[in-house]
Amino acid sequence: MILYLGDSLTRGIVGWSYIRFMPKEPYKNGGLDGDTAHGALRRLHVYRKTKWYPDVGTVVVGIGTNDLLQPFLMGRALIWRLVFGWRRGWKRWADEKEYAAVMDEIVDQILADGKRCVLMGLPLMQLRDYPLDELRTRNKILWDLASRRGLPFADVMGAELTAVPEPGTDYDFGRLGLRRALDILTMGLCPPAKDRYSRRRGLELTVDGVHFNTRSATIAARTVAAAMEAGT
Repeated sequence: MILYLGDSLTRGIVGWSYIRFMPKEPYKNGGLDGDTAHGALRRLHVYRKTKWYPDVGTVVVGIGTNDLLQPFLMGRALIWRLVFGWRRGWKRWADEKEYAAVMDEIVDQILADGKRCVLMGLPLMQLRDYPLDELRTRNKILWDLASRRGLPFADVMGAELTAVPEPGTDYDFGRLGLRRALDILTMGLCPPAKDRYSRRRGLELTVDGVHFNTRSATIAARTVAAAMEAGT
């Protein structure tokens, strides 16, 4: 069985989960909307005590997008300061040094349990003024960790940019964040709206600047599957 440990990109309520396009085999969807690296580490501790965890042979770890995204959004509009501000005490965001340390600890826990660990790189964000250089730095941290520990690494952002060399990166949720709120409601209630949103907004890789559309979810799944196969 595979445990997919991640955030909303893994869960797939807003946008599509890449798990949907993975080869069919038993799995647990350990995606949690809005989760961070610190949160994923805490949840891993919980999962290790469950009855089903001994059946897990591989853990695919795709976490870290919110450690950059949520602080970015807080600087864009008041609504995000209200939404995320109260959470900082118990689900803090990891800076570069913390992120490297937390990911190292996640890997330690998985390997200590005799599980196989696959690291999934962070995907491209198509948001206006998003700090893509910081995103590349986080992916370099993941690549270095995978190289140092001999783990399969799925370079999702690299695969996306190979498929779409010049994607637009100018989508915006708006000053009030109302688009985001509507997205969550509509996509949760009506999944077919996901790709319609993507086409309407001219976004080739996301439904809202962040979450996977069918194309990017398929790319991510193929990249993860290839990494798993190469590391067998």
